[in-house]
Order: sequence, then C-alpha cells, then structure tokens
Amino acid sequence: MHCNVRFLSFLSMCLGAVAVGTMALAVGTDSWLFTEEETIKSIENGTLKFTAHIRTGLWRLCIIMDYDYPDICVNVGYENADEGREEGQETSMAIMRANRVSTVFPVITLVLLVTGFTVSAIGNIQGDIKTLIGSVVYISGGLTFAVGIILYISSINDEVGHRQYNESGDLVFQYSYGWSFYFAGLAFLFTMLSAVVQISLFLKRNSKKDDMIKIIPGLDGVLLDPEDEIPGGASNPTIIL
Repeated sequence: MHCNVRFLSFLSMCLGAVAVGTMALAVGTDSWLFTEEETIKSIENGTLKFTAHIRTGLWRLCIIMDYDYPDICVNVGYENADEGREEGQETSMAIMRANRVSTVFPVITLVLLVTGFTVSAIGNIQGDIKTLIGSVVYISGGLTFAVGIILYISSINDEVGHRQYNESGDLVFQYSYGWSFYFAGLAFLFTMLSAVVQISLFLKRNSKKDDMIKIIPGLDGVLLDPEDEIPGGASNPTIIL
C-alpha cells in the first residue's frame, strides 16, 4: 500500500496523541489493580472478620464500599515506606509498598511521550531530522515503560506468593488488573506504532541522494547516482567502500 507523506504525518500525529492521552489517563487514575482479601481486625469484644475490596493506582489506594457509599481513598506516601516486608501486613498494602520503585517509570514514560510528541510535531511541520529524533524519544519511552511494567508485575507476583490460606485451604487473596493497567498497555502499543510511522516518514522524505548527503556528511564522494554507469550494469544507488 502506497502512503504519501501527508498521510503518514497525519497518522503519526494521531498515534502519538492517543499514546500521550492514554498514558496520562493511566497515570492519573486509580484502577491499576483490584484486590479482594479476607481481613481480621481486633475489636473490644473479640475479632472482626470481613472481606476488603480495594482498588489501587500509582498514587492512591481506595476501599470499594458497598451500596451507594462513595469509595474511601487515601494517598500513598512512598517517601515513608521502609524496606522489607512486614509480617502480618495485608497483601494489598504490601503490594503498594513493593511498587514504590516501579511507580516512577510510567511517569518518566509520560514525560518522554510528551517530549517525543512535541519534537515530532515540529519535525512534521518543518520536514527535518526532528521527525527521526521524535521516533527515538518514543522508543525510549516505550522501553522505559516496558522496564517499569515488568517490575510492577514482578512485585505483585512476589507479594502474592506470600499470601495465606484459610482453614478450608482456599486462597484469602485474589487480584485482577484494572482498566488503567490496560490503558497503559495500549499507550505502549500506540507509542511503538507511532515510532515506526515516524521512521517510515523520515525515510520517505529523505530517499534521494542529496537528502542522504545532508543526513550523513561525507557520502558525497562515495555515493553514486542511479544514472551513473558502474561495472556490472547495476542501476541502484551504490556506496563505494
């Protein structure tokens, strides 16, 4: 399928905008992880056993209330989190403590995506090498997010491995990833697609000999034009080594 420069420019901008929007929505919402855990609390006349339904984001933890009551949310203070695992701590809380390292990666990714989108937009307007630079920034953001999501999933699996069983042998802790987590995954996909389109756009704009010489100084003396006659009858641009 033949795509012209204008279509590729429009497609790259759309993909980049969607990537920035979905990542910003994922970072700013509190639906990364949904947990269900049996909890026992001591009260004056004995103990109280109940099942806590919790949803967590990167910055807040919310207790899902029944009926029509609003969820109770509290901010997570990572700066006061100590190293190590506390015995007897609820798994949901332990996961939040363990994720303090991986939390910074989606934020860095969002900053890189905004930077890449800005540079790419300038490159599309001016038609210069900023298009390629924007794609490199996009790829860097995607790799940063990949590292962060691996740490995020690993920390959850590590904490879940220490969950307890009740007397009947059933698990007292269950979890599932929320829509914020999947939005971040979509942002990663759109980021990589935008980078590929940006690279294709840059190569399409700079397919001539003069353009290649501007990009890579010093090719003027070693790059032959397609019209130049060379031994063997080859007609494609050739670099003489």
